[in-house]
Amino acid sequence: MIALRPYQSTAVEAVYRHLRDHDDNPVVVIPTGGGKTPVMATICDDAVRKWDGRVLVLAHVKELLEQTAGTLQRMAGDLDIGVYSAGLGKRDTEHSVIVAGIQSVYKRAGELFDEKAFDIILIDEAHMIPPEGDGMYRAFLADARKINPHVRTIGLTATPFRMTSGSICQVDHFLNRICYEVGVKELIRDGYLCPLRTKAGIVRADTSNLHIRGGEFIAGEVEDLMDKDALVRAACAEIVQQTQD
Repeated sequence: MIALRPYQSTAVEAVYRHLRDHDDNPVVVIPTGGGKTPVMATICDDAVRKWDGRVLVLAHVKELLEQTAGTLQRMAGDLDIGVYSAGLGKRDTEHSVIVAGIQSVYKRAGELFDEKAFDIILIDEAHMIPPEGDGMYRAFLADARKINPHVRTIGLTATPFRMTSGSICQVDHFLNRICYEVGVKELIRDGYLCPLRTKAGIVRADTSNLHIRGGEFIAGEVEDLMDKDALVRAACAEIVQQTQD
């Protein structure tokens, strides 16, 4: 296992403390680039090696499954990790840690739990679960609890809310409250994320003829103004110039 950064260790301890002190399901919030996967890998490793448990990692898109499984394998190389995904042509069921696509397993809790019940279910990128996908997660987790009433669910995300429906943590949801959160400012301050530097383009769009509605430029007019070949090419050329090294 790789060494965790201090805030990642704090996140893992916050999860364990929450699981001990509460009966609901926690969420860990770490910004993009802050490293959620090392937290997941540590929880998987502890569950398997320290407590002789099993972990199921759920994701909702094939690309995320491949990425998560690959990163977990690199970080905890000798951990027994399998993949269950129709899209990837894999249906592993006997491993200590299984990374699964929710579309492939939401009606197959019995098949997955058949070998040995899972003790922990991790939901990666929990904020990206579409509202229509909520039903699949609810159905699967309800079946999982029938098989193992003590199974616990942990969500990981960079942004614990949806623009359409608000917080992903609700009392009656399968994710209930945030147990740990670190912000972008703290990670920039401590040197874990690069400071943000903004720079205006050399070639500027002329916004003098745009109209304002509700205190903002009218979106359609802005789109028409900015979608000019010369502007786009100038911006791309400047990006290449600024980032060539």
